[in-house]
Amino acid sequence: MGIFRAYDVRGIYPHELGPELAARIGMSYGAIATSRGLRAIYIGRDARLTGPVLMAAFSSGAMASGLDVVDVGLVHTPLIYWLTARDRSREGVMITASHNPPEYNGVKISYSGKAYYYDNLYRDIESSLDGASPRAWDRAGSMSHEDHLEEYMEDVLRRSNRPENPLKVVVDSSNGSCWFARELLSRAGVEVIPVNMEPDGRFPRHVPDPLREEAYVDASRAVRSEGADLGVVFDGDCDRVGFVDELGNPIGGDAAAMVLAAHVLSGRPGSKVVLNVMMSKAVSDLVSSLGGIPVMVRVGHSFIQEALEREGAVFAAEISGHFYIADSYYGFDDAAYAALRFISALSSAGRRLSDLVRSLPRYYSSPESRFHCPDELKFRVVEELRRRYEAEGLRVIAMDGVRVEVEHGWWIVRASNTEPALVLRAEAKDPTSLDALTSRMQSDLASVMRDLGCGTPQGSGK
Repeated sequence: MGIFRAYDVRGIYPHELGPELAARIGMSYGAIATSRGLRAIYIGRDARLTGPVLMAAFSSGAMASGLDVVDVGLVHTPLIYWLTARDRSREGVMITASHNPPEYNGVKISYSGKAYYYDNLYRDIESSLDGASPRAWDRAGSMSHEDHLEEYMEDVLRRSNRPENPLKVVVDSSNGSCWFARELLSRAGVEVIPVNMEPDGRFPRHVPDPLREEAYVDASRAVRSEGADLGVVFDGDCDRVGFVDELGNPIGGDAAAMVLAAHVLSGRPGSKVVLNVMMSKAVSDLVSSLGGIPVMVRVGHSFIQEALEREGAVFAAEISGHFYIADSYYGFDDAAYAALRFISALSSAGRRLSDLVRSLPRYYSSPESRFHCPDELKFRVVEELRRRYEAEGLRVIAMDGVRVEVEHGWWIVRASNTEPALVLRAEAKDPTSLDALTSRMQSDLASVMRDLGCGTPQGSGK
C-alpha cells in the first residue's frame, strides 16, 4: 500500500487515507503495541482540517485493541517526542502530514523521543491490517485528555541559553502547529513580530515548507518593514525551521546548521556532529575547524537518531531544516527549541546575521531539487547510475543513493524516502564548476531514465 512510507503513513484524504483506514491502522498498531505490554499512548494532531476526524478514527481503533488513549490536542510533532522521551512507558501518535499540501494527512508514531520507521513498525502494521479485530467489551481501552504545552515550554526555557542581548525576530508559523512560538520566545526575552500564527489547515498564505522559496516571502517582507534582526519560518508540524537574515534573505539549511553547530560545539572540543550526505562540505569543514568530529550518515530521521545515540554526538543537521540538539536537550528535531538556540547564538555573536553568514566557510551549491519518479523505478534509476559511474572509474559513495566526488566538487542522486521522487544536489568550489557538475548530473539522470523507460526528469526542481 503506497501510503506506508519510510517514517510514517501519509496520503490524500479521503481516498488514500480516510477514517475507515485510520481506524484499521489504529487497531493494527494497538494489537502490536499491547502484545509488547504497552498499556497507553499519547495522541495529538497538527492544524490540518482532517486532523480531528482521523485522530478520532485512529483512537477508536487503538481503544478497540485495548490501548488507553491520552488526547493532547492540537500540538507540534516535537511535543509528542518530548512526552515519550520523558515517559517511556507510553508511545506517541501524531496525526500530521508535515509540509505536504492541505489535502494530505498521515500518522507518525514515536517511542522514547524517537520516530518509528517502516522496518521496525509500519511493515508489521501494514501486513496485519486485515487480521486485527476488537477485543471483548470489558477489555477496550479508555480515552482521557491532557494539556502539556505549559510544562513543555518551561522545560525548553530551562534547557536553553537565553539571548544575551534583546533581538527583534519575525516569527512565521506557516499557519501550522507552532502557534505557541510567540509566547515561548517572548518569555525568553525576544521581541516577537508574529506572522501567520493562527492555525489554519488550509495553509492560506504559503506552503508550510522551509525548503520552498515561496515560504519565506511573508517573513522576508516583515523583516524589512519592521527592521527586525532575523526571521524564523516553521513548517506545518514544527519539526523543521528556516531562517531569514536582517536583509530579508533566506540563509539556507547549510548556513543555519553551521551557526547552530558552532554554538553547540562551543567549549566542547572533540564532540561529534552528525550530518547527512546532502549537507555541504562547508559544514563538515567548519565542524572540524572548531575541534568537532563530523560523522556522515544516510538521509532520514532514523539514521540521524541512531547515529546520535551510537556516536554520543551533541548535534545533527539536515539541509531540509531538521536540527537535532543533544547537548542539554533530548536529541530529537524540535524546531521551536532550535529556533531559540539559533537566536541565542546570533545574540552571543554580536553581529548581523548577514555578516555572520558571510564569515562562514562557503562552497557553491545547488538547492536540493526533486524530480518525479515512480516508487517502483526510483531505486533502479539510482542503481543504474551507480553502476555506470563505477564502470567509469569515478569515486562513488553509495551510502545513500549515489554521491560522486571529483576534484572540484560532488553531486548526489538519491531516491526519496517519503515520496515518488529523486533528490538531486551538487556542490563545487566555484560557480563555473557548479554549472558543469549540475549539467552532468542532470544529463546522466535523463539518460538513465530514458533507458529504463520512465521518461525524462519532471518536476519543479524544488
